[in-house]
Amino acid sequence: MSDSPVHIPDFKLRDLDKCAKVIHLSRPEYIHCAIENRNTKVKNQQAAKRLKKASLRVRKESMCVNKEFNRIEYNPKN
Repeated sequence: MSDSPVHIPDFKLRDLDKCAKVIHLSRPEYIHCAIENRNTKVKNQQAAKRLKKASLRVRKESMCVNKEFNRIEYNPKN
């Protein structure tokens, strides 16, 4: 595991320590959890974007298929 020094303002460290204490975690554990939570949120957002993009592609294709079915249904001889 590598070390990554981060400069955090004192007021944020105090707040971080208070929050960590409330949930009975050490400062490093709290920071690790915060990073994991943020990474999970970003990954979920990216997955949602991919799903939306795929959904829009499928919707577009679906509309084309629906138009074709409507054409056949209302003009069966063509």
